[in-house]
Amino acid sequence: MTSSTVLFLGLAILCWGLSAFFDKLCFRHFPGQAQAADVFMVRLALTILLLAVPVAARWTSVCSAASSAARMGLFWVGASVITAMSGVYFYLVAMSGAEASKIVPLSSTYPLVTFLLAVAFLGEGFAVSKLVGTLFVCLGVFFLSR
Repeated sequence: MTSSTVLFLGLAILCWGLSAFFDKLCFRHFPGQAQAADVFMVRLALTILLLAVPVAARWTSVCSAASSAARMGLFWVGASVITAMSGVYFYLVAMSGAEASKIVPLSSTYPLVTFLLAVAFLGEGFAVSKLVGTLFVCLGVFFLSR
């Protein structure tokens, strides 16, 4: 990995860690017994508002990229958005009902799903070391959450 890849990976980890921390704080600071659906919808609305400006600023390039993409490319973008947002919703439901220190690590076992799908459908190489490494990560996460 290049140093810039490592830097951006580190920034992503930092942002995701802070995001989970802020997610848990949401449930303490919303009125009454905030439901995960309420937090999800407020989060979604704020995301739309915050992203409207950069999308508008690059609207020509967004339209160009979308129009030049194959139909299946647009399908996969849609599938990615739907599954990612569904995951956020389900994660918030789980987060509202249990400790962040348990939910966040357990929700971080998704690399096993990605690994299996990438090997099965994307033609990525299978290596026992990749499988064992992924399983160790998931096992470590399991022990952290106990």
